[in-house]
Amino acid sequence: MSIEITQITKEQKEKFLNLYNLYLYDLSEYNGDELIENGTFDSTNTYLYLERNELYPFFIKKNGRIIGFILVCSPPYVDEGTDFTIQELFVLKKYRGNNIADQAVNLVLSKYKGTINVAQLKTNKPAVKFWTKYYEVHNILYIEKEERIEIDGLEGMHTTIQQEFKNQ
Repeated sequence: MSIEITQITKEQKEKFLNLYNLYLYDLSEYNGDELIENGTFDSTNTYLYLERNELYPFFIKKNGRIIGFILVCSPPYVDEGTDFTIQELFVLKKYRGNNIADQAVNLVLSKYKGTINVAQLKTNKPAVKFWTKYYEVHNILYIEKEERIEIDGLEGMHTTIQQEFKNQ
């Protein structure tokens, strides 16, 4: 099984936004998001990943076929003291549980060194479980904290679990 990550280009915007909408659908189970008038989820600012040099969007591919994405941010889109965040990680359901997300994260971490931050909604138990296992399997020492945040377009405050670690 050949897993790779490839930078998403402006020409692939439609594919990316379609896949991102599937991600928002999955995430709606945990954040309460609703469809907007046109029958999709609101991905208003997602296009910025294709326009800003400090944002690094990658498709995750298996044997050349797009099966997900991983989005990385750097300053000024991260907190002070953080070099990079793994902002979003999505693998299509039929490919989950096959170590693909783990491999994609490894590929990202081979490219981006420094202080890394990762956050999950506390209610998103599968994501929390994935990251906890990832750190354990790869012997990554991290600092964890909970934070209440506002999410654009969603009512109320949402609790996130955030991990920070050094990637040398």
